[in-house]
Amino acid sequence: MQPLAVLSAPLETDLSPLTRHLWSEKIVHRVVEEGNQQVLLIADPDDIERIKELLDDWREGSLAEPVPVGSSGPSIIQRLTAVPLTVALIVLVACVFGWQHFSNDWHAWLENSQSLWPDARNQLSTYLNMSFWEMWRPTLLHFSVMHLLFNTLWIWVLAGAMERQGERFGILALLILCGISGNLLQWWLAGPAFGGISGVVYGLAAWTGLRQYRYRINYGIPPALLGVMIFFMVIMLFGDTVVPGLSGSAHGGHLGGLLCGFLLAVIWPNPNRRNNES
Repeated sequence: MQPLAVLSAPLETDLSPLTRHLWSEKIVHRVVEEGNQQVLLIADPDDIERIKELLDDWREGSLAEPVPVGSSGPSIIQRLTAVPLTVALIVLVACVFGWQHFSNDWHAWLENSQSLWPDARNQLSTYLNMSFWEMWRPTLLHFSVMHLLFNTLWIWVLAGAMERQGERFGILALLILCGISGNLLQWWLAGPAFGGISGVVYGLAAWTGLRQYRYRINYGIPPALLGVMIFFMVIMLFGDTVVPGLSGSAHGGHLGGLLCGFLLAVIWPNPNRRNNES
């Protein structure tokens, strides 16, 4: 295939800004001298449309410097400041975990309505008389370093993806409602003495998985992630059914958070529809 000439310019013309862009985009080319002119040749005619755009910008003087191929991207500080709510949530659960090792006051958080279970667990009045804070606060407890690290990792990934899409109110709604719904279901199934933010993590997974599929919101989350998390939840539930206490997981918290996350993902406004209407 013969090289295709796309530009002819005087020898004194500086083509380096243009050629830097071509190399950064891996467009094969070369510049040769023909008489008193320099000629830009390209190897692949399929690149012609992109080259026309670059040539127009170059002629107008609006061709910015290309991003270096080896660029490391945003710094750690930039990544953290881009998702302050996510960082605050991780810091909060980490601080509560530290508090658990310096005080025994958190033991009272495990006794939520202990006298009412199991005899009154099927009575509506039981739940109407419960304190919201009393029932929600076990969400912040973690009982091992691995438990904490696993949950904070998924908060960073899932809540961070939501926050980068401007969904901070969605994160707060999931934190509050998935936390309380998961805790209520866990209390009904197995009584008090539980803790962890895993129900909220499952709610975040349900939200991002469903809305990424339904509304094409680019969270950057692998589409298979939600299915994998549900699969492992079912496997652990099956294992604990066969051998009670095998995993030690609060399945009610996981399931309640997951279902609440799906519900919120459906009823929460569609951002694409709002953008289209505006």
